[in-house]
Amino acid sequence: MSILAVLKQMSTLALLMLTGYCANRFGILGKDAQKCLSKLLINITCPALILSSVTTGERLDSNQMLLMIFAAAIIYYLVLPVIARFFSLAVAREKRSEYQCMLIYSNLGFMGIPVANAILGKESVLYISFFIAVCNISLFSYAIMLLDNRKAEGQKMQFSKMINPGTVSAVLAVLLYLFHISIPQVLLEPITSVGNTTTPLAMLLIGASLANSKPKEMFTEKSMILFTCLRLAVLPLLFWGICKLVISDRLLAGVIVLISGMPVASNIVMLCNELNRDGDYIAKGVFFSTLFSVITIPVIALIL
Repeated sequence: MSILAVLKQMSTLALLMLTGYCANRFGILGKDAQKCLSKLLINITCPALILSSVTTGERLDSNQMLLMIFAAAIIYYLVLPVIARFFSLAVAREKRSEYQCMLIYSNLGFMGIPVANAILGKESVLYISFFIAVCNISLFSYAIMLLDNRKAEGQKMQFSKMINPGTVSAVLAVLLYLFHISIPQVLLEPITSVGNTTTPLAMLLIGASLANSKPKEMFTEKSMILFTCLRLAVLPLLFWGICKLVISDRLLAGVIVLISGMPVASNIVMLCNELNRDGDYIAKGVFFSTLFSVITIPVIALIL
């Protein structure tokens, strides 16, 4: 693996977040603008990215391998919430939903794909694409259940909220792949172009959200120290041990271990803004996990 490739990705993330931070400080990306940007990301650019990530990639030769990857992804996103729920008991009750989301959802797109390509090779990118599809279904359903303020206030959760552009595009992407349906090029090109704006816009939003907190508050958040250790060290080691026992395919095992050690997904901050929930706490998690992953990802690469 090229450590320079990892450092390049981290540097790009950091500069994008710094730009968003400055934009907030200069009054360009205030809270109202952040909400508008979140709506754009959640309802337009993220769904476009989901569709383009599956329809523009390579295909697996074996349907049996395809089913194995899907099964592994589904089990992964069923087991991880249980683990996250247990670890969240260490933080204050009002922060547990955010804490669980940060432990469950990692940055698979901008970080996961290029880093996996550098460490595990080109074939791993297709594996991660299927994990992304399952992750997005979980993100736009289970994460919304966790973060919806109505649930926190004791009101009935509206399951219609789980039918949204995110879940629809994720399910549609899986169906398009399974049934070998191609999107016409005249539609695919604009969809891909719109989807490609997701990462820079998301990181600008993260940086702007960080500017809502004082620098002193960011580095005195004690729960972030524990979280960073769990997200970047404990989870990948835990899944490394599990994969050694139950998965014989080394590439699939490597993908699972690698994605379990990625920084927090920026999409959760967008969901918080969309659901009128405070996203500043999660923005801190994105910042800390991205910062320290520069050290932990190369270490993970050594054990794969």
